[in-house]
Amino acid sequence: MDLALLVARLLLAAVFVVSGLAKLADRAGSRRAVTDFGLPARLANPIGTFLPLAELAVAVALLPLATAWWGGLGALLLLLAFSAGIAVNLARGRTPNCHCFGQLHSEPIGWPTLARNAVLAAIAGFVVGTGFDDAGYSTVGWLDDLSTGETAAIVAGVVALGLLAAEGWLLVHLLGQNGRLLVRLDVLETALAERGVAPSPVDAAPTGSPAGLPVGVPAPAFTLSGLHGETLTLDALRAAGKPVLLIFTDPGCGPCNALLPDIGRWQRDHAAAFTLALLSRGTAEANRTKTAEHGITTVLLLKDREVAAAYQANGTPAAVLVRSDGTIGTPLALGADAIRAFVARTTGAPAPAPAPAPTAANGGNAGGRVAARAGARVGEPAPEVSLPDLTGKTVSLADFKGDQTLVLFWNPGCGFCRRMVDDVKAWEAKPPKGAPKLLVISTGSVEDNQAMGFQSPVVLDQGFTTGSAFGANGTPSAVLVDAQCKIASDVAVGAPSVLALANGKDPATATGNGGAPAATPKKGDPAPALALPDLNGKTLDLASLRGTKTLILFWNPGCGFCKRMLDDLKAWETKPPKGAPKLLVVSTGDAEANRAMGLRSPVVLDDGFSAGRAFGASGTPSALLIDARGNIASDLAVGAPAVLALAGVKDQAKPTVV
Repeated sequence: MDLALLVARLLLAAVFVVSGLAKLADRAGSRRAVTDFGLPARLANPIGTFLPLAELAVAVALLPLATAWWGGLGALLLLLAFSAGIAVNLARGRTPNCHCFGQLHSEPIGWPTLARNAVLAAIAGFVVGTGFDDAGYSTVGWLDDLSTGETAAIVAGVVALGLLAAEGWLLVHLLGQNGRLLVRLDVLETALAERGVAPSPVDAAPTGSPAGLPVGVPAPAFTLSGLHGETLTLDALRAAGKPVLLIFTDPGCGPCNALLPDIGRWQRDHAAAFTLALLSRGTAEANRTKTAEHGITTVLLLKDREVAAAYQANGTPAAVLVRSDGTIGTPLALGADAIRAFVARTTGAPAPAPAPAPTAANGGNAGGRVAARAGARVGEPAPEVSLPDLTGKTVSLADFKGDQTLVLFWNPGCGFCRRMVDDVKAWEAKPPKGAPKLLVISTGSVEDNQAMGFQSPVVLDQGFTTGSAFGANGTPSAVLVDAQCKIASDVAVGAPSVLALANGKDPATATGNGGAPAATPKKGDPAPALALPDLNGKTLDLASLRGTKTLILFWNPGCGFCKRMLDDLKAWETKPPKGAPKLLVVSTGDAEANRAMGLRSPVVLDDGFSAGRAFGASGTPSALLIDARGNIASDLAVGAPAVLALAGVKDQAKPTVV
C-alpha cells in the first residue's frame, strides 16, 4: 500500500508540474483557453495566471509526507473542476482546445479528455482516501541512508542526464539546420543548371525512397496558433472536405520568401481544389510582415520542430498534400521549384513563374455596398462547400444544384447579424416569389446558432475559410449561386444589401427600410453629432476632437473580423505612421468586453449602433476620417485591410466605398 501511494503521488506530481510549467510558458494561450471555455473575458488574466501556479503548488505539496494529503486534495478539486468545465462544454456541443499541457499538447476536448481526468481524479481520491496520516513512503527519506560516495554518484548522474538532454537538443537543431542548407544548395544548383552552368560533379549517394512519410499513412495531427492568436487543427483544415496542402517555411529562408507570391496566388486561384496552409517558424510579427504583402491567409506558427519532424520535413521550403480522408497523398516536395512543379501537376496548369505581389489582400475596391473579391467571379463555378450542420451531418453546396441559392455568411456574435435575425426569419416564413434557397455558413458554437432559430440549413465554418474562398470579409454578407452552382452576384455586405439580394433587388441601392437610398453624409459634409459614454462612463463629444484629424472606427468586440485585426490595430497604436490620425473607437458590447481588448485609444459605447448608422456604417470593422474642421474627409472603409489602409498602414486594400 505504501509503495502504491508513493507511485500515485509521484504520478500526480509529474502531471501537475508539467501542466503548470507548460501553461506558464504560454500564458496567452492559457488566457485564451479560459474564454474559449465560456468564462467571462475579465477572468481570463487572473485565472490564466492563478491556475498554473495552483498546479505547481499541488505538485510540490504531493512530495513531502507532511503535506501529501493536502496536495492530493488540491489535485482532486482541480481535476473535478476541469471535468465539470469539460462536461458542460461537451453537453453544449462545444469542443474548445483543452490547453491542458500548454503548447506541449493541446487538442479539442472530447470524451477521452473527460475519461483521462476521471482516471487522474480516481488516483487523487486514492491518496486522499487513505487518510491524513498515511500517505505512503517518503519521496526523499531514502537520501538519509546514502553514503557520501553514493550521494556524489547521484549528483553526477543528474548532471550527466542534463548534459545529455542539452546535447540532444543541439543535435536536433543542427540536423534541422543541415536539412535547410541542403535544400538551399539544391535550389542553387537548379538555378545554375537553368543558366547553363553545371555544378562541379561530386560523388553522390544513390537516391533512396521518396522524401517524407509514405503515401497512404495517416497524416500526423497537430494543433497550432495562427497570426492572430486563433487555434487551428488539421481536422479543422480538412473540415471543408478538400485536400490540404501544407507548406513548411521560415521567414529567414530566402527560397521561402521567393515562393510567397506564388503561395498567395495559389490560395486565391485554387481555393476550390485544396486548402493551403502555411506552417512557418518564427514569430507572429515576422510572419505577419512577410505574408501580408502577398495576401496570404491561414498561417500557422511552429513553436518547435515537433510538427515538421512528424512530417519528416527537415528543410524549408517543403510541402506535402494531405488527402481529404486525412492520409498522406504525396511524397514530400523539397525546394521552391519542386513545390511549384507539384502544384502545377495537381492543378493541371503549367509551372508558373513567381507572381507579383497583389495590391489588395481582399481584392481591392468595390462600389456601393458590394465588395469585390479575390475568389470566384460572377459566372465562374462556386467554391466547393462541404461542412457539418448543427446535427453533425455534412451538407454540400452541390446538394442545392438545380435551385438558385443565397449563401449567407454569418456570425452569431456579430451585432449586425443579431439585428437582422428577425428580418431573415420573416423572409424565411414568407419568401417573395422566385426567392432563392438559403444556406447559412456560420462561425460560433452549435448552441449559439441553434438559438437563432433559422428554418434554413446552417453549417459551421469555424476558420471562415469558406467565406474567404467566396471573397467575403465581413458578416453579414451573402452571394447568389445559380442553379448550375455558378456565382451569380458579387458579395453583398451588410444587412440591407443582403436582404436586397434575397429579395431580387440591387444591393448597391439598398437601404434599411426598402425605400430610397439613405441620406448618409458624404465626403466634405459636416460629421454627424456624436456624444457617447466612454468605458468609465464619462461622455466624450466628437466636437472636442476638432483641431486634429480623427479616424472613427466602428467596432464590435464579438466580431471575428475585429478580433483578427486587433493585433494590427495595437501595433498601429504603438508605432503610428507619420501624419497618422487620432483614433476614436465607437463600439458595441459592454465596458468589460471592450476593456479586455487593451486598446490605448478612447473607446465609446454605442449599443444600438445609432451613431454607426448615422455615419452610413452597416458592418464592423469599418471606419472613416474626420478632418480638423469636423467634416467627413473620406468614404467609408469596410473590412480590416481597408480600415488599416485608411489609418495609413501600407500594403493594405483601398477603402471600400459604401
